[in-house]
Amino acid sequence: MHFLIKQTAPLLKTGAAVVCAAAFFLAPGAAAGDKAAFPEFELQAGFPLFSQAAATGVVVGQGGNYAVALPDGRALWLLNNVMTGERKADGQSAVWDITDGAAALTYSTAAASQAGALGYVSDENGLPLPLLSGGAGEYSRVRKFWPRAGYCGKARCFVFYSVMNNYGPGPYDHFRVGQGVASAQTPAGPYVKAPHGLRGVFWDDTEPAFGSALLEDADGWLYVYGRVATAPGEYGAALARVRPGDLLEKAKYAYYDAENSSAPWTSDLAEAAAVMDKMPEDFSVSYNDFLKSYLAVYMDDESGTVLARQARYPWGPWGEPYRLLACAKEDYCYGAKEQPAFSSEGGRTIWLTVEKRNAPYLYKLKFK
Repeated sequence: MHFLIKQTAPLLKTGAAVVCAAAFFLAPGAAAGDKAAFPEFELQAGFPLFSQAAATGVVVGQGGNYAVALPDGRALWLLNNVMTGERKADGQSAVWDITDGAAALTYSTAAASQAGALGYVSDENGLPLPLLSGGAGEYSRVRKFWPRAGYCGKARCFVFYSVMNNYGPGPYDHFRVGQGVASAQTPAGPYVKAPHGLRGVFWDDTEPAFGSALLEDADGWLYVYGRVATAPGEYGAALARVRPGDLLEKAKYAYYDAENSSAPWTSDLAEAAAVMDKMPEDFSVSYNDFLKSYLAVYMDDESGTVLARQARYPWGPWGEPYRLLACAKEDYCYGAKEQPAFSSEGGRTIWLTVEKRNAPYLYKLKFK
């Protein structure tokens, strides 16, 4: 069943939230002192990205969910992990296996056609294949490689990935130790990591996690955002840029230095500054022609609220966050982002993904 949430500007003051459903509600927005109000919008209730029918040997959960539009009209989904197993008639699931880092293809960039249409890159038994595999010198038994944002040109596809180290037997017992870039001649792969240094990563665990979000802009640059620690326990987003043909060359990346107004782009990674504050690991940045601004979408993990911010330029300055929707605590939501591959009407209609209990849901948002 679908419902519409009508948002008006100025947004509701804190504490005046209107409850519209058990799982999601219209949350309060920015303070009254903000210079510009977020545009009015309607939000349609989400539907699951993959089939929820009772079956065995099926995908029962997946994370990451970065969609990339392909030149031939298809869509490539880059996934952190894919859980396969049994979905029972009562809606409960049993997990048999987890593939760390995978991909799926759909034959359309129409958002409504994505549900139940994901064709996972799989082996002869129908089990999803790892997008990136570890070599003998990569401690592959204790490492996993998680895809992040990606880009596909006419000749090759590229994917940023996180190198995750396991420290225990649990599915969440891991931490990030680096970021890299891989490429393939076809969207389905196989993807080969670009070599760099001894460990093959472009940025280590003390540097920004570039690849959290990627923006292809009209000026010919790819803008690559990465989560970075700004203080103990606090994180923002740093910004790099690179030409599409240079994605595999770390030396060709330049980093935004907010303190240097005469030459804001530098080859010195140590000078990279945060362009947004309070950012999670996963988010999105796009240019919205309808809004005539750049739009960042992300989830505040502490409150479970999906937020949006606007800016005139990819590096900001970014405005105050506005609330799009909030997630019920029992849904364990994560990884909210816009999927620009599915936007229409010049950005008047956009689509968001939110992971609820390891299942991605698509939400349609239409600006007034």
